[in-house]
Amino acid sequence: MNQLIRTLAALSTLTAFSLAGSAARADETVTIDGVHICCKGCAVAIEKAVAKTAEDKEHPAEVKCAVDSDAGKVELVAADTAAIQAAVDQIAAAGFHGKLSSKEVKWPKAKAPKGKVTSLEVTAVHNCCGACTKAIKAALAECEGVTADTCKPKEESFVIEGDFDAKAALKALHKAGFHASLPEKK
Repeated sequence: MNQLIRTLAALSTLTAFSLAGSAARADETVTIDGVHICCKGCAVAIEKAVAKTAEDKEHPAEVKCAVDSDAGKVELVAADTAAIQAAVDQIAAAGFHGKLSSKEVKWPKAKAPKGKVTSLEVTAVHNCCGACTKAIKAALAECEGVTADTCKPKEESFVIEGDFDAKAALKALHKAGFHASLPEKK
């Protein structure tokens, strides 16, 4: 009987420590501001991108996502920074960008050519509707030396033309809330 009481006491102590440990562990929260979210299609694309973190075969992670279309804001909540980084990587792959509230989480970088170029193909830019296209074109119009682009609604890849700095063009898209990738070299 005494052995049973000692065992139950030990189990209740372990349970108390376990519960205290899980209560002390706080979730990580990162906010992304300035994301292009002009319509329901944009919001759904972000939510689907974040949901892909749970489907990752090597490192599945559960990340909660709240999209505020009016404010152009996305809030990510997860158990750790690695899970949030995975969600940010998926958001970038879906063609969105913004200002991160965390210095530990980074956007993936495209290796843009150095200096001026006359043409730059970009891929994986979110562009679900005419309002997205209009915002992309407006962002590129702000980039010195850009004279044209082939961006059309519902097409995620296009060519930027002119005599411009490639990195400046990517920064212009980022500032407008879009992430762009560059095609793989063949």
